[in-house]
Amino acid sequence: MIHDRSRRKKPRPPRGPQATHNPGRNPARFRGTARIAAVGEIAAELGVSEITVRRDLTRLENQGLLVRTHGGAVASKLGTAETFDSDEPTFEARRRRNADAKTRIGEAAAALVRPGATIGIDVGTTTLEMARQLATRADIKIFTNNVRAATLLAEGPAAVYLPGGQLRAKELSVYGSIAIAQLRHYWFDQAFIGFSGLTDQGLFDYSLEDTEIKRVYIERAAQIVALCDSSKFGRLSMARVGTLEELDILITDAEPPQTLREALERAAVAIMVADPASDT
Repeated sequence: MIHDRSRRKKPRPPRGPQATHNPGRNPARFRGTARIAAVGEIAAELGVSEITVRRDLTRLENQGLLVRTHGGAVASKLGTAETFDSDEPTFEARRRRNADAKTRIGEAAAALVRPGATIGIDVGTTTLEMARQLATRADIKIFTNNVRAATLLAEGPAAVYLPGGQLRAKELSVYGSIAIAQLRHYWFDQAFIGFSGLTDQGLFDYSLEDTEIKRVYIERAAQIVALCDSSKFGRLSMARVGTLEELDILITDAEPPQTLREALERAAVAIMVADPASDT
């Protein structure tokens, strides 16, 4: 069941990417507040050498208190998280992964766009599928940092706005201070956000640069719609995009696992499952 909440009711946390780190000189304190940290970051924070940090991380890993990753560490108790993604797959590899589910999610998201709305569309493979479904809409204004989506939408009748800024060449996304400043001039009726992982701790993404733009969409929209196929449940990456409380609607292709579903319900997020089309 979808509980429609067309206007934001929840306070917003501080702006900006929320990669976290752990202060303190005692290695045991790695357990406490931080969830993800790089070796260099830990060494600088504690005022010790990277060799010392690696030795202490190995000790904590042997005790089952954290999981080592390439260049850093992740706390082992991550709520619903099962996998930490340190490397971003190529756009094409992500596009092929769960392609049918992403198409269904994109269709469901496009159906939520109200007549006359001004919307923001984030970068990503699922948001690109949403843009494909909006290609014939003439009654909306679309702001996006997704160059692929803007190019596709330019073939149709909608008004499409692409901010200036720096280009992530492989992702074809626009980011940086110029793009952020331009997008902050506007308010959106709805923003449609993609990301790489979803846990009871929030939304996560591979890219710090893209995360900054995602934060702007969240800050400047009346309704936040998250597009997330079920393969992203229980996964997290380097940058936290935001908290569950900031979301209004989650569109996915399957029911979330119990712990995550309960966290979403506590955050008053409406869960919309885009079921496969029926032939009957």
